[in-house]
Amino acid sequence: MAIVHEYVPDDDDGNDIVATAPDLSQEDEFNKNNMSAPTLSKSWKVQSSHVPSYAGGKIILCRGKGARHIYGLKSDDDEGRNINDDDDDDNEKRNEKPKEDLTPFLLAQCGGDLSFIDALRGTKARTVRNGCQSVDMDGDDDNVDDDDDENLDKDAITCFALAPNDVDLITCTQSSILRQYDLSGSAESYGGEERTGPCKVKRVLGRSGHDLPVTVMSFHRSGVFFATGSVEGSVRVWDLRGGYITHSFRPGISARGGASAVTALEWCPDTENLHLAVGREDGTVRVHDLRIEEKGGDAMVGMHDHVSAVTCMAWAGKRHEWFVTAGRDAVINTWSIHEEEASRKGETPKKKKKKKTEKGKETKRKIVYKRIRTLPIYEQIEGMCLLQNYHTSHPSVEQHDVVLATAGSKGVVRLWKAKRIESDNPDQRPTLSNLTCIGEQLPKTAFGEERGGYMSLLLTSHRHRLGQRDAKDNGGIPSSTEELIAVDAEHNISFLPLIGMNKISADNKESLDVDRTIIGHNDEILDLRILPTPIARDSNNESIYTKQDESVACRPQKIAVATNSAQVRLFEVGSYSCEVLDGHTDTVLALDVSPCGRYLATCGKDKTMRLWHLGTNQCVAVATGHTEAIGATSLSRKVVRYEVGGKAAKNGGGAFIVTASKDRTMKRWSFPGSIELNKHAETELASGKEPLALSVIGSARAHEKDINIVSIAPNDSLIATGSQDKTVKLWRSKDLTLQVTLKGHKRGVWDCQFSPYDRVLASSSGDRTVKLWSLGDYSCVRTFQGHAASALRVRFLSGGLQLLSSGADGLVKLWTIRTNECETTIDGHTDKVWALDLAQDGKTLVSGGADSRIVVWQDSTKEEEDAKRDAEEQNILMEQQLSNHLRHKEYKQALEIALELDKPRQALKVFTALVENDVTNGNDGLTSLQSHAKAWPINRTAQVLRYCRDWNTRARNSHIALLIIKAIVSSIPVHKLASADGIPEILAGITPYAERHFERIDKLYASSYLIDFTLLSMGSLSINHDEDFRAWEAKTKLILPQKSTDSKLNLTGTAVSGGKSQIASTNDTDDEVLTIGESDTSSTGSDIESDSDSESDDEADSSSSS
Repeated sequence: MAIVHEYVPDDDDGNDIVATAPDLSQEDEFNKNNMSAPTLSKSWKVQSSHVPSYAGGKIILCRGKGARHIYGLKSDDDEGRNINDDDDDDNEKRNEKPKEDLTPFLLAQCGGDLSFIDALRGTKARTVRNGCQSVDMDGDDDNVDDDDDENLDKDAITCFALAPNDVDLITCTQSSILRQYDLSGSAESYGGEERTGPCKVKRVLGRSGHDLPVTVMSFHRSGVFFATGSVEGSVRVWDLRGGYITHSFRPGISARGGASAVTALEWCPDTENLHLAVGREDGTVRVHDLRIEEKGGDAMVGMHDHVSAVTCMAWAGKRHEWFVTAGRDAVINTWSIHEEEASRKGETPKKKKKKKTEKGKETKRKIVYKRIRTLPIYEQIEGMCLLQNYHTSHPSVEQHDVVLATAGSKGVVRLWKAKRIESDNPDQRPTLSNLTCIGEQLPKTAFGEERGGYMSLLLTSHRHRLGQRDAKDNGGIPSSTEELIAVDAEHNISFLPLIGMNKISADNKESLDVDRTIIGHNDEILDLRILPTPIARDSNNESIYTKQDESVACRPQKIAVATNSAQVRLFEVGSYSCEVLDGHTDTVLALDVSPCGRYLATCGKDKTMRLWHLGTNQCVAVATGHTEAIGATSLSRKVVRYEVGGKAAKNGGGAFIVTASKDRTMKRWSFPGSIELNKHAETELASGKEPLALSVIGSARAHEKDINIVSIAPNDSLIATGSQDKTVKLWRSKDLTLQVTLKGHKRGVWDCQFSPYDRVLASSSGDRTVKLWSLGDYSCVRTFQGHAASALRVRFLSGGLQLLSSGADGLVKLWTIRTNECETTIDGHTDKVWALDLAQDGKTLVSGGADSRIVVWQDSTKEEEDAKRDAEEQNILMEQQLSNHLRHKEYKQALEIALELDKPRQALKVFTALVENDVTNGNDGLTSLQSHAKAWPINRTAQVLRYCRDWNTRARNSHIALLIIKAIVSSIPVHKLASADGIPEILAGITPYAERHFERIDKLYASSYLIDFTLLSMGSLSINHDEDFRAWEAKTKLILPQKSTDSKLNLTGTAVSGGKSQIASTNDTDDEVLTIGESDTSSTGSDIESDSDSESDDEADSSSSS
C-alpha cells in the first residue's frame, strides 16, 4: 500500500495548526522550486573518493613539474577545442603546441606499496604495484601482521628513491631486491590499454648486498648514482647506467660497541664533487669522496659532535662552503668547509716545509669540516630544509644568509637564520652567526607535541605551482609560491606558504599558517555531514548574514567528518583539502549541521558537546552535563529559529540542540541565537575568551540501554531516539515527555529519521531490516529486508518515495517504498558503512566507513537513461549503415562499423563475405585480410583476436577464424604481438581448439582415401563386360514417352474411346526411335488382333521354355 500522509506541522504544545495560506518560508520555497516533481532514482556512480594514501614512513615530492598519465590515458584528447570557433581561431589552435599533461605528485608508502598522491587535488591517483585499480577498491594489506612470516609480503616496498628527472624510481623490497621503474608515462611505463595498470619493472638490479634491511636511499643530483644505507651501518653506491656497485663503505666501531644503523644520506649539490654524507644512529657523520681511491674505506671527513641519531644534513652557501647537521639530540651544528695542505702525522698545517717534488706532481690538499656553532633548540629534529630563495621575498634577509626550516617532536615548524660575518683580517675566512628564529607556525594550526609531532619536512619549488591560497585571484590557477610540506604523526600532509599573507608577530617573527592539508589516512570514519550552503534572506530579500556568515555562503562544497580521533575534519569535495577543528580532548563520536549551514555540533567521549561557527572555524559554545560519553546529537531543523536570541532563546523559543549519552539520558540545550554567537566569535578572536556555556532546558531518562541516535522532526515538534534496547521512542520536543514507543525490531536500533515530506519515520536495526512507521497510528507499514549484516544508517530520497540504507556488509541499498523492492545496490566499501548523508538537492550522496574511505556518489539515473537512448539510436543508425555497406559490397566500411559497434556476429558476416567475394573474383582472400590487419591499431587487433577465439570454438566458423589469425600473425611482427597486453593470453586460448580442428581435418582427409579405393574397385568390376554392353546398346532402341492424345489408351496403345486412332505409319528401319504406343508396321484392327495373338503365343513359349 502506498503511503500518502500530508505532513501537518504541530505547534510547540503539540496541537495541529489550522491550515491557512501563510507566506512560504525560504525552505518551503526551496522545496517547491527544486523538488516539486521528484523522480525515482535507479543508479548511482562514484563522483570522487578519498582513500588511504599514506600509512607512515618515507614521503618525497617530485622535483620537476610532475609526471604524465598518473591517472591513465584521457579519452578526451581534444578537450578544450570548441568546434564552433572561427576558422582563424581553429588554425591558431592547430598551430599551438599541445599542453603537457604533467601532474605534480608525492610518493608515499602505503601498505607495502607506493602511492602517487596528486599534490594539487590531494587525492590518490595510483600505486606502483596495483595501478589505478587500487584507488577504486583497496585491499586489506594494512591489516597483515608483519610478525607472521607466512603473511609477510616479500615484494612489499620498504625503501625507495626518485631520480631528479622524476622518471627513474628505485625500490627495495622486503626481500632486499632492488628494482627500477620507469615513470615517464609511456606505454612501457604502465600496464593496461589505458595505462591504468601497475608500473612495469624496467630492470631488476638484484639483491642490495646488505645483510640487514635497507632503510635509507638517496639519488645524486646527476641521476647517475644512488646510495643505499642499511641497519647494519654499511653504505653502497650504485651506478644506475650499468646496474652495479661502485663503492662500499663499512661503518666503524661506535662508542656503544658494534656498528650503528644509517639514518641519513645526503649528496653534495655540487656535481663536480661526488661527496656523500652519511649520518648514523650513534651521532657520527662521515663524508666520503667517491673520486678518491680510499684504502680501507676510510672517510674523507669524520664528525662526532652529535650524541644521538643524525636525521638531517645539508650543504649551504653559494659555493657550498657551509654544512649543517641536526638530529634527535635537539641541537643544530653548523660547520665551515675549507681546504688545507695535507700534513704528515704529528705536524700542524701551519708548519709547511718546502720539499723537492718531482715534475708534474702537485701538493696534496685535504678538505676540513670545522664546527663553528651549536644551537640547542630543545626538540628532536626530524626534518630540515634549506631555503635558498627566501631572500627574494623577504628584504630583511640577505642573499648570503643561511635560512633553515625545521620540524620535529614539538609539532611546530620554525624558521632560522644565520648571518654571514666577514672578517676584517683578509687571512681569516668568513663565518656564520648563531641561528636565530625568524618565523614560527601559528599555535592554532601547529600539530603539537601531545599528538606525536612532525615526522618529516619537504620544500616545494616554483615549478610545482602548488600554491592554493592565491588561486582565486589568479583565475583558479595555483601560484608558484614556495611552500613547506610538514608530515605529522597522524599521516596528515600540511602545506605552509612561505610568502603571501603570513603576518609578522610582535617579536618580529613571521607567522606560518596552514594553507591546506592532505589527509593520508582517516582511520575509522564514525559520522559525517554535508555542509549546506544556502543564502538566507529576510522579507525584504536582503541577506541576513554578517561578514563572517558571508564566507559560509561563498565557500565550496564541504563535508564535516568525525574520525576515530579528537579532531573534526572539514573536507573540500573534489580536492579533499582539509581544515581541522581542534577542541575536543577525546574521540568525536557524532556530529550534526544546522540547516542554514552556519553551525556545526560535535560530541564525543570527553562528555561535552561543542558548537562551531563554520565561518571562522571557532568553537563558540560548549555544553557540559552528561556523566558519560555523548554518542548522538541533533540540531533543530527550522532555519528561522536560529535568528531568535535573547530571553526568548533562553526560554526555548529559538533553536535548540538535543544530545543523547551513554548515561541513558537525553538533554535539550538552548541555542543563544546567531547574533550573540557572532559577537562572541569576534570577541574570542580578539581577546581569546572561553566559549559560551550552553544551558539545559530539559532532561529525561530515555532508554534502558545505550542511545545510538537522536533525530528531530522537520517542524521541531517531535524528537525520535533509537537505542540498543530494540525500541524507537518519540518525544515531545517542548517538555521531553514520551509520546509513544515503537516496538518491532529484534535487535538494537542504529538510526531513525523523519521524512521531510510525509508523516512517516524510518528506522534501521541490527536485525538487518529497515522499517517504516506511520506517525498517524504508529504502526509499521513497511519492512525492507536485504542486508546481509546490520543496517546502520537510513535516509529519505526522491521526495520521500525512496530510502537509502547502509549496512555493516559494506553496501548501500536503494529502496522504493511503493514496491518494497531494492532498486540497486551500491558497492564502494570493504567494511562497515557508519556514515551516510544526502545533499539538499538529493543528487549527491556521501558515505564513509570503517575502511577509512570517503566516497561521493552522484545520481546517474538521467545520464544512464539518456546514454542508453542515445546508444540505441546510434546502434540503429550504425546497423543501417552496416547493411547498406554490405549491400554495396563496401566491406572495408562495413568491417569498421562492425568492430566499432563491438558486434562479433556482424563482424563474422563481413569477414565471410569479404573472403567469398575475393575467391569469386579469383583473388586470394588472405591478401585482403592482411591488408586490413596491417592498418589496425594494436587494440583493434586484440579485439579481432578475441572474436576469433570465440569463433574458433565452433567447427563451422573455425575456417574463417583461423584464416584471420593467419593474416594477423603473417602481417604483424611477432615481437609487437608478444609485447601487447592480453594478446599472448588470447593466442594461448586459441591453440587447443585449433589443434582439435586440425586433427578433425586430418581424419577427414585420411577417410577420403576410402572413397577413392571404392571408386577404383567399382571401375575394375565393369571392365570384362564392355563388349557385351556395346552389343546390347547397338541392338536396342531408345524409347521415349508417348505423344499426347485426346483419348485414353489401352495397354496396346490403341484408342478405345473418343476420336480416331493416331497411329502413324513409318518406314521399317533399325535406327528409328520408338514412342510408347507406336509400332514399326502399319496395321488395321485385324492386324492388332493377330499381333495380340502372337504376343500371347510368345508369352506361352517363353513360359514353357522357362
